[in-house]
Amino acid sequence: MNPLHQLTRRPVKAAFGILLLALAGAILCLSGGQYWAAAQTRAAVEQNYTTVAVVTGGMQQLVTSGNIVMVDIGNTYEANAFLQKPAQRNWSIVRGQATMGLVSGYSPQLSPLNKFYASTADISDTRTDVFPNAPYDFAVLEVEITRVGPETTSYAYESIKENAYYDWAVDGKVLSVQAMHPDWDDPTGRNILFFLQVKGASDAAGKAIQPGQRYLLFTRSYRDLDFEQRMLIAQDLMSDSRRGEEIDPRSLDIDGNIIRYADRKEIVEMTDGEGNPWPDDAPLYKDPVTGQEEPLYMDRFHTISCNVTDMSQPWMEYDWNEKTQEYEVQRVIHFDTDYDLASFTLLPDGVTAEELIASSPTWQKAVEAIRVSDHSVPVLAVNHLEALADFAAGYLAGLAAEALEQEVRLTPKPGLVDRHNAGAHRDMDVFTFIDSACALRPYFETCARIGLAHREKDAQACFDALRVPGLLAEDAMRRATGGVNTHKGAIFSLGIACASLGMGYGAPLRVHETLARCGEMTGAQMRKELEAAKAGQARTFGETIYQKAGVGGVRAEAASGFASVREIALPRLNAGLKAGLSLNDAALCALTALMADTQDTNAVRRGGEAGAAAMRETARALDGEIAAALEAGEIKQKIGQFKEKLTDWDGQMSAAGISPGGCADLLAMALLMAFCERDAAEA
Repeated sequence: MNPLHQLTRRPVKAAFGILLLALAGAILCLSGGQYWAAAQTRAAVEQNYTTVAVVTGGMQQLVTSGNIVMVDIGNTYEANAFLQKPAQRNWSIVRGQATMGLVSGYSPQLSPLNKFYASTADISDTRTDVFPNAPYDFAVLEVEITRVGPETTSYAYESIKENAYYDWAVDGKVLSVQAMHPDWDDPTGRNILFFLQVKGASDAAGKAIQPGQRYLLFTRSYRDLDFEQRMLIAQDLMSDSRRGEEIDPRSLDIDGNIIRYADRKEIVEMTDGEGNPWPDDAPLYKDPVTGQEEPLYMDRFHTISCNVTDMSQPWMEYDWNEKTQEYEVQRVIHFDTDYDLASFTLLPDGVTAEELIASSPTWQKAVEAIRVSDHSVPVLAVNHLEALADFAAGYLAGLAAEALEQEVRLTPKPGLVDRHNAGAHRDMDVFTFIDSACALRPYFETCARIGLAHREKDAQACFDALRVPGLLAEDAMRRATGGVNTHKGAIFSLGIACASLGMGYGAPLRVHETLARCGEMTGAQMRKELEAAKAGQARTFGETIYQKAGVGGVRAEAASGFASVREIALPRLNAGLKAGLSLNDAALCALTALMADTQDTNAVRRGGEAGAAAMRETARALDGEIAAALEAGEIKQKIGQFKEKLTDWDGQMSAAGISPGGCADLLAMALLMAFCERDAAEA
């Protein structure tokens, strides 16, 4: 049978069938085109955008009529654990996770709205996050003790008596605020109620607190009881149908409207927060407009509360063993670094809170931790964390500033400023250097940011972009130190290092590549400057030294990719740490090695070529002994002897006025690289 003949016999049906086939084909083509377009769009989005997931939640405090209601809106840690499961199962939607302890996303330009006190009493706008581990609930306060309550003892588990916690309720007056999130009202002059908890053998510290003493407190779980009580009153007054306007809690005239009643027969029966009848003589707040009356907790007004926890003793986590039917230690937590030990410290007479903080690295870390937390968010999942320049630059700047601070604290250092003395210097001390390091942190962040912007670009162009920030950094340093040159060499070397780290950020850290990149950035320009100095008139003392003795100083070091750091300081530092030495002692070994093998132009300037040569000779002898002890595995037993020799040598160098400042700058560079390696290994 002829198919064409069949089609002509029923032309309508044939035409309709052809139309349906054409329509189906068109739909197929359209669907294919849309699928292709969607795939291309998705690929473009994946290439050009970074998605950051920020987990919020925890316990939220809502103010309702006469009550404080805690609503669970999703525990942050539970949410984090939930997000870990897709990552562990390799879901394609999760590209990676970033966690950095307390916080993981930091930017000095970022100001999270974490404590929000609105001018109205609307429930949606008057929340107070009181989640116990919220990083924004920390503060450093100076207080005067007025009362110490009785001691109470509690146990994590009643059957484990050695795991005792000692608690005191302590009243005081806030004298000053040293660190706090800016969203909180200034509590200076207010009453403070804090709950002091100490662990085990440290209970004597809590018992030593007496009325009349001044203390510096590192507080947790901060609460503004005054504002909370005002919010309750405002919310209740607004609930009255006779009043339509909003009420600013801070505008309430509490003192002017307190009245007391002996007879409350006409008042609705009221109870306190625990269901007990409200005392007849308790104060009431009377709204001056409506006459409505509400009970008051007078001890909340002009009062803040917080917790202070002693961390000097290890804290143990227990778990129940079904087999032994006993609690067993699962983990021992030692709080012995950074700000954890900044719990409470007695302020001696005549010593201000600012002076104590300036003299204590622990309290400086506490203040810094609060500052960083105030500009941080918990970033849990990102495609490429390195794309967030603020986070990366701030992180690298923090490491550079830490390297400078650690370098000046190393003790004993021959001829250099340390914790014992000012060495060969008369115009500076350890605090001068710390002030300088703090002032230079924004500069290091700028350098890291420039490096991030020059990734996959010309390294020399990156170096050129550092010149103006470097000049501004020198000015900032001199303003912070009263005109003293503390870190001019470090401004140059560490600035280059931060830029190089920024250029390589995102790729696996390789210190040798980072230092080699420093040479790529600076090599051509440094060689040009040295050749010009050799052929022409010297403009600086460093150029004079180069003309006379061919010592290139920091310029030559930079052009070589900081060969002394790469080949001398960092290997010796890491060897000491691997052998079990403290950071202080391992770094002193590295400093000795630098003094033995480098020509320090600062030592030449202050002691002449003869003095610098004598310094190298002494250093070589001591460095040989250190190397032998490392080789024999005896460095921990002999480090005390070496430090005694360094102390004696410090006296000789200081008397001669010789200071190896160039070696100190190279050591700071080595510390920065070591810190980067440490963090990369822990990531």
